[in-house]
Amino acid sequence: MDAGLDTTPRTEYPAAGLQPRADTQAAEFVRKYPEYDGRGVVVAVLDTGIDAGAKGLQTTSTGQRKVVDYVDCTGAGDVGLQDVEATDNTVRGASGRTLRLNAAWTNPTGVWRVGSKRLYDLVPADVRARMVAERDGRFSKRAAAVRDAARAGSGEESEARAAAAAALEAAYVDGGSVVDCVVFHDGSQWRAALDTDGSGDLTQAEALGAYKRTGDVGLLSRRQLFYYTLNFYDEGRTLSIVTCAGSHGTHVAGIVAAWHADDAAACGVAPGAQLVSLTIGDHRAGSMETGTGLARAAAAIVEHGARVANMSYGEPSATPNAGQWVQAVAQEVVRRHGCAFVASAGNEGPALTTLGAPGGTTSGIISVGAYVGLEQMAAEYGMYARVRDGVFTWSSRGPTADGARGVDVYAPGSAVTSFPAYTRERRHLSNGTSMSAPSLSGVLALLASAWLRELPDARLTPHRLRAAVTRTAKPISDAHGAGLVQTDAAWQFLKAQAARAAEDVAYSVRVDDTRGMRGIYLRNAEDSARVRFFKVAVAPVFPTAADARLEDDADGSRGQQESQAQFDFEQRVLLVARAPWLAVPESLYVGSAGAPFSVRVDATQLEPGRLHTASIDAYDSRNVDRGPIFSVPVTVTKPLDVGAAAAADLGTLSFGPADIVRRFIAVPRGATSVEIVVRTPNTLPQDAAPALFYVHCVQLVPDTRFKRHHVRQRIDLGHKSYGAEGGASEQKHVVTLAVVGGATLEVCLAQFWSQLDRHDLHVRMSFAGLVP
Repeated sequence: MDAGLDTTPRTEYPAAGLQPRADTQAAEFVRKYPEYDGRGVVVAVLDTGIDAGAKGLQTTSTGQRKVVDYVDCTGAGDVGLQDVEATDNTVRGASGRTLRLNAAWTNPTGVWRVGSKRLYDLVPADVRARMVAERDGRFSKRAAAVRDAARAGSGEESEARAAAAAALEAAYVDGGSVVDCVVFHDGSQWRAALDTDGSGDLTQAEALGAYKRTGDVGLLSRRQLFYYTLNFYDEGRTLSIVTCAGSHGTHVAGIVAAWHADDAAACGVAPGAQLVSLTIGDHRAGSMETGTGLARAAAAIVEHGARVANMSYGEPSATPNAGQWVQAVAQEVVRRHGCAFVASAGNEGPALTTLGAPGGTTSGIISVGAYVGLEQMAAEYGMYARVRDGVFTWSSRGPTADGARGVDVYAPGSAVTSFPAYTRERRHLSNGTSMSAPSLSGVLALLASAWLRELPDARLTPHRLRAAVTRTAKPISDAHGAGLVQTDAAWQFLKAQAARAAEDVAYSVRVDDTRGMRGIYLRNAEDSARVRFFKVAVAPVFPTAADARLEDDADGSRGQQESQAQFDFEQRVLLVARAPWLAVPESLYVGSAGAPFSVRVDATQLEPGRLHTASIDAYDSRNVDRGPIFSVPVTVTKPLDVGAAAAADLGTLSFGPADIVRRFIAVPRGATSVEIVVRTPNTLPQDAAPALFYVHCVQLVPDTRFKRHHVRQRIDLGHKSYGAEGGASEQKHVVTLAVVGGATLEVCLAQFWSQLDRHDLHVRMSFAGLVP
């Protein structure tokens, strides 16, 4: 052993990285302002549901109930009820089973209602699989006994019995047990008891009330540690059994607000905040969200007065910033009821324009990308050497298909935190923008908590919060300028701008001659072949109040206030173009009806094949130091012409950890496929680490989801395919993709963020096709 080698283990685990809060200033903010830890703020979690038995999600830092309500927005747990008569303290259950009631229950009305639900319809797939395995084991033992009995004796009769037993066993399908439910009114509230073991014996059962009122929690399966809560609708004619559709929502909730009195490092970002669990993942659809569930969730956000809502759900969309539900969220939840709505950007990167909906594509919703920092590497990923901090390779990138920036801000995209009891894991490591969104939601809860303490009489709009976290973010490696959220810096921004009513006003941006795009996005060859001129229309978007509706504003005073604010509004704007190939006017007067201005874009001299980004930033001439009040993103992906050869050699590209190289190629007219050949020479030293790469290719076709024309392939480079002394001369990987002629193809190559050492790749591509 080397005499100079220190083999003493460190004295403590780097636990701060399990729930990463240092890089975002959140941990220091709570230490600095211990009473601003989210208390007084309710965060809605739209997800698979929060497990009622999860550690860290029972109480807040002040001892309040952590989850104020559990709501199944999908209806998957709904049980229709019917009235029945009780005889000798028994009723006939909806399953046909006789149910013996608890004599201690109080039912002054004498009305009993019953219903039933298949147990398998209430549990997620992993719990159902364990239940099925256990029941199959019991059935197999019984079936074996039947087979043995059938084989007793000899002759044709015995053989027939054995064949019949085997046929019955083969045809058996386990539908699971049926849970009978008994509902009654105790004179104060509705209550229900569930026959979870199928015995029909409820004589010792506890009848639970609605969780929001009572805090009652039950175990649907003791063996599986699977918990449930209840709600009652339609004057007690519908029972809602609320359970988790998966583990995702519990993990998200733990990042937002977990509280561990004995383990400060394990606490969530805002341990003083309360939560409302809104289950949008439907058991019947593999935990997918449905339109009905989303609509009910939006209503529940308003009902529970949530100041922040988190949705770590989404999928690609063919039409950004469109749809009835997202518009309802933007107008009702955000603008009218003042709830800051946060959503994950997606995990479909690293190519551009790979954002999910609603998070990365919708105005009014704050989109969050995934960041990885040094404290996460130390605690979560078992790396023997560190790499630079930055964006997770797989995090989706902007801009949106209609030119908006897409990712507003970044937050840590991994955590080890609370997990459902039924998984038999106290805490779990997960990563994704599903984790970065709740990290930001926790930060917003901290800021709202601070505002409520220091400025209780002032209005805190979602736009103020959004501006604070985006304008003060720490720059990281994002092509469009989005940065890592900084909690204390955002708080100082909020305080500095607190007296300025203009901070409540957002702005809509529309590029009038490009199908109403929200930014300038020149992607195809014809877009940048000549100087382009655009007219950009900017309009203020004023906040409104829930009590300003005509039916709620009897004397017109609220409407008068809002009308007066719009009448008084004016902005004398200074415009700045952030690239020499952009030209804009120096100033613009914006009244309440908005104003247009002209933009000249000369991309003709930009380098082909590369990404070029800029922005047009607008400043309040009376408050320039505040930073831009709105920005117009400008993205140019000027494609490389492959010529008559229909092929391109991108040369040898060099990569280190997290490095990304993008090239944009003009796909020839008539081409229908492309073959991309990636070679790596055997020139690495034998002690160099192997590496994982992404080859990600995307074409954008109008009104089509990006995944219709994309491929993302992982390739491994390393010594496993080389001989000890070099062996094979190279490694070769081939990626193929069907293409659309005339549409620019992005070829994006990325060394995975955690992969060490430098690697070289040689990339060549060729197109083929049939022209009718």
